[in-house]
Amino acid sequence: MGLHMKTKSVALLFLVAGTVATASELVERIVARVNDRLITSSEFQKRVDVATHGPKGNSDSAGLRKDTLDDLIKEKLIEERAKELAVAATDAEVEEAVERVKRQYNLATDTEFDAALAQSNLNREELKRQIRQTVTIQKVISRDVTSKLDVGEDMLRLEYERQKDALYRVPEQARVYEIVIRFPASDPAARERAVNRLEQARAKIAAGTSFPDVAREYSEGNAASRGGDLGLVSRGELLPALDAAVFADPPKEFPPPVILPASAHLFRVMERKPAGHRPFDEVSEDLKKRIGENLYDKRFTEYIEKLRREAFVKIYDPDLAKAQEKKS
Repeated sequence: MGLHMKTKSVALLFLVAGTVATASELVERIVARVNDRLITSSEFQKRVDVATHGPKGNSDSAGLRKDTLDDLIKEKLIEERAKELAVAATDAEVEEAVERVKRQYNLATDTEFDAALAQSNLNREELKRQIRQTVTIQKVISRDVTSKLDVGEDMLRLEYERQKDALYRVPEQARVYEIVIRFPASDPAARERAVNRLEQARAKIAAGTSFPDVAREYSEGNAASRGGDLGLVSRGELLPALDAAVFADPPKEFPPPVILPASAHLFRVMERKPAGHRPFDEVSEDLKKRIGENLYDKRFTEYIEKLRREAFVKIYDPDLAKAQEKKS
């Protein structure tokens, strides 16, 4: 996701020494320039190292280097925009973010906090610098991108009609009660006893005893203590043979018993509900989130492209420059 509203660490820039510097006088090699902002070799390599060992580490080193440079260029472009807008993180926002970090990692004392930072090759000032940069970037994105996303009800309803079969289809359902009697699959005599016992249960129900009472007496299933109540069951949720009995066409309240290799089943099927879709009001927030994420990605990409067109961007590393040209 690159820059998309996530905290990222960035190394300090190293400046060019002297007013008239030759290549040999540079403190270090410059990888790229974005207007007056430089991306140095150490900054770039540090970010590459973080990405390599991160959760989405990429075995394609060339691709990872190109993506890393893309992210750094985006950051520099947004930092330029922040300067133009006079947008910056406040000291209070930085301190609040630091406290959130402490709480997130359960760091109760300053000693624990400093030790945790040291393990990441950081100190407090470096962490605050990174947080300040991240909060500033988020403010710019919020102002220029997020605040302009318009997801109205007309768009939501249109997307609902377009996506409801794929995202919000509800299969046919039924309220199901079950009596199950188990037997060893390799024991024909036990199978016969189980079938006879199921027939006894069936006869009791036919004589007027309630299904739940018979289930509590006879069933060996997990729902026996609930009178065999499996609750609402969706078509396709049970084993095929059981599913066919429960969702028989035409519907049957008491379908014929089903004998599987190691169990015998008797059902009562009530409240058959046809297949349909979750109502719009129930899924509108989910739709809004989905559309918002897709729209954000599109708008953010357009935003960065616009900033880049209006900026001076020069890549000095030959391999990275070639990769950028190929991408363009």
